[in-house]
Amino acid sequence: MRLAVALLLTMSLAGCGAGESGPDEQAAEVSSLEQAAIDAGVIPDVRKVTLSGAFERQSDLGTDSFCAVGNDENGYQVGMIAVFGPDSKCEGMGEAERDGENVRITLNSEEKCSFTARFDGVELKMPGALPDSCASYCSPRAGFNGVSFYMIGEGDAVARSTSGRDFDNLCPAP
Repeated sequence: MRLAVALLLTMSLAGCGAGESGPDEQAAEVSSLEQAAIDAGVIPDVRKVTLSGAFERQSDLGTDSFCAVGNDENGYQVGMIAVFGPDSKCEGMGEAERDGENVRITLNSEEKCSFTARFDGVELKMPGALPDSCASYCSPRAGFNGVSFYMIGEGDAVARSTSGRDFDNLCPAP
């Protein structure tokens, strides 16, 4: 219960003080309440968490997967699949750059598809609206729009074990 209250307070106060500093300063600053939640282990410190690793989300339709190999300084090689049943899916590979909670993903194994996702240290969320070119990665009535993934393992080695349907390995070794 205390964990839920601390998380609720952190989320409700996260917007306090917005607009008082520029976006770069906000990315570097952490409120005292947010720092207390980080220190207590309630939320991760997104400034210290890497995107490198394997992410998943399971549903009755299948397992959605995302992987990232690399680091914040040199960028990441990424792969992702969203499953909507046995014959319906989106799957692609590309690159990503991370700036705080923003992850700029560019899929380039079909038509070039670029968008900015959000990463809070645990969950990676795709935006609800994506460019039309992103449909080239999907079967009819499927889309990456609004898909989210949860980190299940950190590091390049874990990421390289992520498989897809069309790609044996979504994040192959260089």
